[in-house]
Amino acid sequence: MAAIAVLSILVLMFASMMSSTSATVFSGNKHLTADDQARLVLDRIQMDLARMPKRSDLYFQFLKQTGNDELTFYSETPGFFAGGTAAASESNLSLVSYQYTNTYELERLGQGCEWTDSNVAFSPTPTTAPTLNSSDFHLLSSSVFRLEIGFLIRQDATHLQITATAPTPGSQAFQNFVAVVVAIAVLDPQSEAMVNTNSYSTLIAALPDFPSPTIPSPQTISLASTNAPNSGITDPIMSNWNYIVNQPTTFAQSAGIPVVAAQQVRLYERIIYLQ
Repeated sequence: MAAIAVLSILVLMFASMMSSTSATVFSGNKHLTADDQARLVLDRIQMDLARMPKRSDLYFQFLKQTGNDELTFYSETPGFFAGGTAAASESNLSLVSYQYTNTYELERLGQGCEWTDSNVAFSPTPTTAPTLNSSDFHLLSSSVFRLEIGFLIRQDATHLQITATAPTPGSQAFQNFVAVVVAIAVLDPQSEAMVNTNSYSTLIAALPDFPSPTIPSPQTISLASTNAPNSGITDPIMSNWNYIVNQPTTFAQSAGIPVVAAQQVRLYERIIYLQ
């Protein structure tokens, strides 16, 4: 009887250990999936923005709005051309745009421009928006449910300013336009399945816009202070989002999603410098 009791205890211990290991591996796989989605999106945006001609006579729009922001600009990156376009007519410029669908999926437009394309209008005040056809957008990610942007403007040799106001072409701020700050939030597919589609608007609102009462704009950063060991730029978007997500129970209540799903929300950010 004693041997059977000992064997039973060993079996239970082994089963418990295997269950714990499986849960750890499953959770780790979720994180890796989120990492992959974030890397895919941020790498793509960086590739496009880094090749954006910084010209005051070329149209661009970084749309700040309630919820997810949008980006539309020209970039020296490969794009898709309509069938029948002669190779000699294809320029190295593409119209790029990042927008969300009604089902909260991030899509990208990469529309190649012809040398004679009337949409590419160079002018001292480029205010006319090019034509965007929804059918030309392609799914980039269904896991990146939140996208917020800010702008880094150089104030002087030792100070940068993070602002929610996109610089106007030709202005002094445009001349000192250094980088775009891109912050995203990701849910892996398994956690997405726990979230009702109708809850996404609440989930998005739970991560505040920039600017907002909790994330004022603009904010000045002293570059001199970053020379100290272990110091760096404190970004107002990510610092605020991290504070919210690190309280999963409260976050789940405000977002209207299960706590288990709230615990799997991952945040990422990249500062993308312009050419």
